[in-house]
Amino acid sequence: MFTVKLVKNNGSSIVDITPLVDKISWDSDLSLKSVIEFGIIWGDAKYIPINPVNIGDLVVVFYDNQEINRGIVVTEKRSGRDVINYTAYDYGWYLGKSTSVYQFNGVSVTQAITKILNDFGLPIGSIAPMPAIVSSVFIQKTPAAIITELIRTHEGQTGQKMYTELRQGKIYIEPMVNMEVIGTFKLASNIAAANVLNNPLNAERTRSIEDMRNQIKIILSKNDNYDTVALSQDTTSGSQYGLLEQTFKIDEEDVAKARQVAKILLQRLNKIHETNKITLMGDVKFKAGRIFNVVEPITGMQGRYMITNCSHTITNTYHVMDLVLTLPEDIS
Repeated sequence: MFTVKLVKNNGSSIVDITPLVDKISWDSDLSLKSVIEFGIIWGDAKYIPINPVNIGDLVVVFYDNQEINRGIVVTEKRSGRDVINYTAYDYGWYLGKSTSVYQFNGVSVTQAITKILNDFGLPIGSIAPMPAIVSSVFIQKTPAAIITELIRTHEGQTGQKMYTELRQGKIYIEPMVNMEVIGTFKLASNIAAANVLNNPLNAERTRSIEDMRNQIKIILSKNDNYDTVALSQDTTSGSQYGLLEQTFKIDEEDVAKARQVAKILLQRLNKIHETNKITLMGDVKFKAGRIFNVVEPITGMQGRYMITNCSHTITNTYHVMDLVLTLPEDIS
């Protein structure tokens, strides 16, 4: 059973607003921010409860007493006597609403990210070791953009993919692992659970070579001269699809890693890229960063996919989820 509770901004009370909620939805992706949207039923008749929600309050969504998501109410929209619509963002929202200046001199990516999060007062669950060294200046960039760039630095040097997730108000930055989910749903408490793939509501599949690259060139720029320091290519792919080259610049101190970087980039980009969408009955276990094994015969979607976006919607206890699915090796 879903419940929605409101923690007042001044900490004075916690209110169960479940009976007032008309509809609620929340999403997750591989970024630092997720959103909760909900409507509150209200009226000026004598016995209708007063709407307790205000800007700055904290809304928390539970399923069977386990926290699913939380967010700070940032927007209220009223229209006559219609349902009042609210938008709430998790704490990662703050990282995208400020700009700052940071200079890092020879510190690890983990140390740099930890400093930013501490400066902005965001609770840290855990940050995985990311030993890549950073010596950079970031001027008038949002903390979210800086953190994303720092993580990309680690991924580019190691090939290890990371994902960011907020759980119970704390930020976790962890390596992507093949955490597979199997979804079930029940239309009523006295009916046995069924697999969500038994009843797909909608599905779309897109395959493309538009972003394929079958030749990677790493160049070093020095004194207005450009030298190729590494080249990685797949001649079979080039013969089949045509030459699709991408060039990357590298700093002089990283030249020793150029061949490794070229191989990693070729492995990541030299593929038919696939992005799919599927709508299913809802299961709260589903969120971005999870692996979902799909067999969907109408579109031909079949195999293991990474959930890159997951949006849940509950209307009158009817729970539906919309998933964006990408081949795991396509995650950049």
